[in-house]
Amino acid sequence: MAFADQAALAEDPAFRNRVRVAIVTAAKDIMGEAPDGMSDATAGKRQALAYDVLTGSAMFVDRFTWAVAANPAVTGESPDDAIQFTVNSSWDDLAGVRVSD
Repeated sequence: MAFADQAALAEDPAFRNRVRVAIVTAAKDIMGEAPDGMSDATAGKRQALAYDVLTGSAMFVDRFTWAVAANPAVTGESPDDAIQFTVNSSWDDLAGVRVSD
């Protein structure tokens, strides 16, 4: 997918709504996850982002939508589980988790 197509996808209202559902779903799941195998820093950053999403998801839609649209395998016709997978895969990056965490 060309960059222009990815940019158009990121601005598509229907796609943005699908990403919003995916980020709220991920946030809900992350708030209930056990930190097994994660450092305190990683678990804290993941849960902080989850809390922020659950209390104000609108401000995170843009960030996550661009992250999802940057995946060339995702299109407007992608199934919901592909969008959810990409949101889940991007979570730590957008939460600020670093390799040193």
